[in-house]
Amino acid sequence: MKKKPDEIAIDRVIRGLKSIPSIPTVVTKVTEILNDPWSCAADLGRVISADQVLTAKLLGLVNSAFYGFPGKIETVSRAVTIIGFRQLRELAVGTSLLNMFKGLGNNASLSVQDFWKHCVVCGIAGRVLAIYKREEVPERFFVAGLMHDIGRMVLLESCPEQYNDVFTMVKEQNCLVTEAEIAVFGFTHAEVGKQLMLHWHLPSSLVNAVGFHHDTESQGQFSSLADVVHVADIITHASGLGSSGEQFIPPLNPYVRERLGLKMSVLELAMEKMHEQFENIADFMLVKK
Repeated sequence: MKKKPDEIAIDRVIRGLKSIPSIPTVVTKVTEILNDPWSCAADLGRVISADQVLTAKLLGLVNSAFYGFPGKIETVSRAVTIIGFRQLRELAVGTSLLNMFKGLGNNASLSVQDFWKHCVVCGIAGRVLAIYKREEVPERFFVAGLMHDIGRMVLLESCPEQYNDVFTMVKEQNCLVTEAEIAVFGFTHAEVGKQLMLHWHLPSSLVNAVGFHHDTESQGQFSSLADVVHVADIITHASGLGSSGEQFIPPLNPYVRERLGLKMSVLELAMEKMHEQFENIADFMLVKK
């Protein structure tokens, strides 16, 4: 299929990232295991255990108050048994991708620390809402929230001077960052994130959640993952935890809230849980409280 002009421009931005490596090998292997009907928990445990840094972070996370298990979990295989095969796979993917982007995108107008705090809190919010919705694998929503603004980090790293123009426009015209991005680049960070996810051959549900979290009505077939990330992003902005560079809280799409059946009382409860769980997870997700 022939690419559109904006997709070609986005590809140039991504190719300009000299300091961002290919997707971690462990992510590729973990994804292959999940797609293999003959694979088992032991296979996943072996792949994750071969990465010492990832193993330490995952075990720290599953032993934290974020999960609240009564006994200490000392091995990855035990973690797979308790948390679940697909859940641990999602955590492994999210943690690996977050580690890969750590330290990138330094900009005088946006603290990288605040940016990642925003992303982690959005992931927490997504997971909280998914649990309320009784989704089968709430960690999918955690990873989607964690990765939702990855395209902004790509633009900050690849086009720092142009992105300064974005922040200048946001301050001078009191507009949303996405509006300024379209004016400066012709596309948004969400579209960049979507192309990066496609380049990495990540699941289509994650691709769409990243690509359409600001414009959920354009996704064609509606996805609860994209819808939940949209709501999670809004309440994360409202919480005041971290910053993505926005001056204002982006508008909540009323059709999304209606599709998800979320009452305001649920959103208020989710915000309470976000603050509480962020305290439990911050150290393991590379951000300061």
